[in-house]
Amino acid sequence: MSKSELCLANNVEEPPVYYVRFSTDNGIAKRINDIKESYGLTDEMVDENTALLAMKGASSNGYAQALYPLAAILFVLIVLAGVFMISSSMNSNVAQRTQFFGMMRCIGMSKQQVIRYVRLEALNWCKTAIPIGIILGVAVTWIACFGVKYGIGGEFAEIPLFYVSASGIVLGVAVGILTVLLAAHSPAKRAAKVSPATAVSGNAQNGTKTGHTKIIGGIKIDTALGISHAVSARKNLILMTGSFALSIILFFGFSVGLDFAEALIPSTRSWQPDFSIISDDETNSVDKDLAAELSKVEGITQVYGNMASLDVPAVSEKGVSEITLVSYEKYMLQCAEENQVSGDVSKLSGDSNYVLTIYDARNPLESGDKVQVNGTELEVAGAVSEGLFEDDITLICTEETFERLIGDSGYALLNVQIADNADKNKVISSMRSLMSENYSLADYYDTNKDNNAEFWGFRLAVYIFLAIIILMAALNIINSTSMSVAAKTKQYGAMRAVGMDGRQLTKMIVAEVFTYAISGCVIGCVIGLLLNKTIFEAFITAYYGEMWHVPVGKMIVILLIIFASAVVAVYGPAKRMRNMAITDTINDL
Repeated sequence: MSKSELCLANNVEEPPVYYVRFSTDNGIAKRINDIKESYGLTDEMVDENTALLAMKGASSNGYAQALYPLAAILFVLIVLAGVFMISSSMNSNVAQRTQFFGMMRCIGMSKQQVIRYVRLEALNWCKTAIPIGIILGVAVTWIACFGVKYGIGGEFAEIPLFYVSASGIVLGVAVGILTVLLAAHSPAKRAAKVSPATAVSGNAQNGTKTGHTKIIGGIKIDTALGISHAVSARKNLILMTGSFALSIILFFGFSVGLDFAEALIPSTRSWQPDFSIISDDETNSVDKDLAAELSKVEGITQVYGNMASLDVPAVSEKGVSEITLVSYEKYMLQCAEENQVSGDVSKLSGDSNYVLTIYDARNPLESGDKVQVNGTELEVAGAVSEGLFEDDITLICTEETFERLIGDSGYALLNVQIADNADKNKVISSMRSLMSENYSLADYYDTNKDNNAEFWGFRLAVYIFLAIIILMAALNIINSTSMSVAAKTKQYGAMRAVGMDGRQLTKMIVAEVFTYAISGCVIGCVIGLLLNKTIFEAFITAYYGEMWHVPVGKMIVILLIIFASAVVAVYGPAKRMRNMAITDTINDL
């Protein structure tokens, strides 16, 4: 007997559902299309496991497909950040050894040989850096897997531990080598331009044009010299500023992941219930007086009810013919104000003709629109980003308005939230003792806990990634500053020889480093905020209706870290230069 015949024999009218699992991940999208063509299936008849296929890059979901170019853009930014950081360090290293490359040219080394020498020197760093990166990467992955397996559990309980991805290692090595080669290009060309005469003349600046430093009113000479040192070497200024800016841009780009996680996981909403009491006949027949009785139960922190009416006929100029009407009481209206997208939520009060709608890409209603329901014209006072029944075109009104329009006076849902330290079983027992036999109790408590664990797990992953970006930025600032100061050792020695003291020398170095930091922060914040806004509006506002706001807190955090790193970066090189004898700094190569 076939499945269809079996369904008919058991009076099951719905057609059977077939689940397909592919043996390999290759060409999944093409094979799905082949199945549709072979069996004459329409797109509506075939549902995909979007989360699974999205991870494999084979999802046909528009939202998932939009994530792929975003991932590509962020990947390019990560590579560029690495290129700028490595290149700025190599550029300072080359500047420090200008006479060395001049001597190489004197003994017959060609420009191409110098370029190959610098590239091979950069690749030589990979012998140490890549194995360390692989070991740290695998270790961090294992720690993360252990954390989500035993700390979060749920759907992560089956995640394998101590798994090593060969393809991940190969791709990581390839990206690392590519980044180093790209970073070595500019310093290698700079080294090749060093003339043989440099080794003889001792001019370590390799033809750098010498000009008068412009003294701006109110700026002391030591500060002006530091700024002049920073802006005079244009290529080094671009590399240093770019590395600072890209770190900030990456921070703003990936920090949207925190908002993304909050939008995806409903249990993070302030109004998400732990339990819901529902009438068995699914009507508005749950007694309102039960809410007052439940609020007295020990362990219950919030009780709020909703009346609801589905498929209510409506008339609107926007072509809406049916709506879902839901009532909000005081607590839910307070939550709605937190999620306001447009309009004015405060207009909903008492028995009025104002309603709210829930933002959805398929919902045409906006603030100011008029909708006629049961002969009464209602005005949309505003829109909120989320709420009950948000997959439908939903209108939200007060309880008084709902009773006037629909006539029901009971709740469809009576929602309950309990304290984190409450005894769940004891609370359930108390609720059941107060409930009518015609009511059912829906339990979301464990699901909410699992979702919250996943939410914080995702946030932790984003925090770790942001911490890595910040650490990269801090290390780059410290390393680049140290190498930049080392490359100018003879210049600083000359300054000391003509009377500059240690305090003035420190101020000069501070001015140079903070010139890089300030210019990088300005560029990074402008581009980073634009990227943050673009990603937020494309993936959160467009689907969930939440409005973008300037992330002031995140901006303060990254700027404080950047400037703190700059302060730390100045300390070591400045102390080293102050402690060196003048003769050592002048004779240093």
